[in-house]
Amino acid sequence: MQVPRSPLFRLVIVLLAVVVIFSMPAREFLKITFIVGIPFVFLLGFIVKKRRFSLPWIISLLALLAIIGGYGQLLVGLPDRIEVRRVISEGAALVAEGQYDAAIVEYKKLESLGHEDKMHEVIEQAANEKKASDLLSQAKELIEKGKPDEASDVLAQIPADTRAAREAQKILKSTED
Repeated sequence: MQVPRSPLFRLVIVLLAVVVIFSMPAREFLKITFIVGIPFVFLLGFIVKKRRFSLPWIISLLALLAIIGGYGQLLVGLPDRIEVRRVISEGAALVAEGQYDAAIVEYKKLESLGHEDKMHEVIEQAANEKKASDLLSQAKELIEKGKPDEASDVLAQIPADTRAAREAQKILKSTED
């Protein structure tokens, strides 16, 4: 078989690769296909080498049918999982940009997708980030007003698992020096 060497063919292949790399639905589909496909191919190779209707052949056939059923089940739920990941991803990007209220609005979309627990978890994280950012701003204002001791008290209130905590640590070190 001869592979086409035209520039157009190569461009199409490159574009497909880019779509697969940057498209969340394509990545999710390929991930599920590879995870399920590897045992499927292994069992298919095993079943072909066994005598028909022998016990190993029947067990392999049942396992293949189970894999096919599981694959179908995973594909049925794929659009919901993609949407959940998209919402979480967009919310995280908004949190990183400091748009905490917009992130919380985005995260509330998880409720309609049936992921209330995850929604509450990520909203709580966004609220913690917002509180930490507000405390950091407050501490910076106190430093500008010449009140480093009060600023240190405010900086100490910033939770350690937030983005603002790193900057707070730097400010604390610089005020101690």
